[in-house]
Amino acid sequence: MAEQASSKPAYYTWVDAQGVVHNTPIQTQRPSKKNINRSSQAESVIGKNAGASINIDDFLSEEDNQARIKKEKEDKKPFFTWTDAQGIIRSELKPDVLVDFVAEEIVYDAVFAPPFRLPEYVMEGECCENYSDAFTAVVKLNGSVGYKVDDTLFPFQTQTGDVAAGYFSLPELLSREILLLKGYKLPLGSTFEIVALDKVYKPLHLASELEGIAVEQTWKDVAYIKVMLEISDPDVSFLVVFVRSNNQKALTDYRLSVMRDQLLD
Repeated sequence: MAEQASSKPAYYTWVDAQGVVHNTPIQTQRPSKKNINRSSQAESVIGKNAGASINIDDFLSEEDNQARIKKEKEDKKPFFTWTDAQGIIRSELKPDVLVDFVAEEIVYDAVFAPPFRLPEYVMEGECCENYSDAFTAVVKLNGSVGYKVDDTLFPFQTQTGDVAAGYFSLPELLSREILLLKGYKLPLGSTFEIVALDKVYKPLHLASELEGIAVEQTWKDVAYIKVMLEISDPDVSFLVVFVRSNNQKALTDYRLSVMRDQLLD
């Protein structure tokens, strides 16, 4: 009996890197990894199912078990989580292949260039000298300036009546630039009218019915309508911006913002 008790193998329990619990027999001779894994799995089942017939070959070896874990990781496709404009958290699988994006040429809503100036009789007519005191919003290079529109202060005179406008000064304009105009708190369907003036407030260019692109509200910015302008006329010194809408009464307490950014040739 003493020999039988002493001959019964002892086991120790351990957990691998994947969190799997193993029972390994303590032996005088170090068995192979394959036999250790099979013996531990068989002994675990024997303890739960005493008297049952066990086939050690039905259990995975340690090498096969690692291969199985590796395959499971490869089969689980990676995904990324992002938050949309409405604040909803979404999860999407990452694509299996990389998608090649081809950069397309930027299309501007309006281009102010010397060959496309207004007719001379318009440029020489009376226009905007009376608004010289209104151009207090000075736009700096690579900066932005906001202008809260108030129809009680410097309304712009048009053939259909006075219209609230934003007045922007562009000193030291480079030979070629892009300007980004943003309109906040505007009703849908609003369009922009932009008059470009020279340093003595004479009209050089006119861009009408610019629809722009509506940008939805995000966690870092409120909704707005943006218009992109390319200015290649170095004589442009001022901009007058006003908004058209089917519901002019809804154009209250809105805001305009202009940003300059150098466009390299």
